[in-house]
Amino acid sequence: MVPVEVHGIAVGCSAHIGRYGYVASAPYTAPGARTPLVISWLDDEQLAAVDATEYPNYRRVLLSGEQYPMLMPSGERLPAAYLYVGERGVLMSPDGTERPLPGGGDQSALLTRLLAGSPRLRELLGPDPRSWVTRAGTDPAVRREGTRIFQEEGWTLPQPDLLHRPHHGPGGAVGPQGHDALSTPE
Repeated sequence: MVPVEVHGIAVGCSAHIGRYGYVASAPYTAPGARTPLVISWLDDEQLAAVDATEYPNYRRVLLSGEQYPMLMPSGERLPAAYLYVGERGVLMSPDGTERPLPGGGDQSALLTRLLAGSPRLRELLGPDPRSWVTRAGTDPAVRREGTRIFQEEGWTLPQPDLLHRPHHGPGGAVGPQGHDALSTPE
């Protein structure tokens, strides 16, 4: 893995509840942002393994280095790279500020904030993060309903600019470039 600074992309919270009951991270478009991420060079078998863990909640898309410059520590610009994009977009702040919630960080604080913003989530998932993870982590129907509540509360920010890029992996067509066309560091 190699660090890379990506322009025009930031990291928020995916607008779905994951299989273990948590809310994972997802990228979103953010003009002017310069976000430190990491890049890995994977072969077809490794890509298939990652795709299998991410599908159906994420889609692997080909991100253009022209539209979203990607700079390695050496100063080399990458022509393109794959990015896993959340199928449902990212979560907006439940306090009405209409900003995406930052991804990563303290999961307990995030779940507490989401529970405080929705009586429906509290009814479904309980009063605190521990009950959220217990209920959502053991019941796919609870995860689906919680994800639906995110949408109905108006907390989701779709990412059509990212999702309408050439996509790859399960359920996706291979775009104009296969991963073999992507450069690898010398």
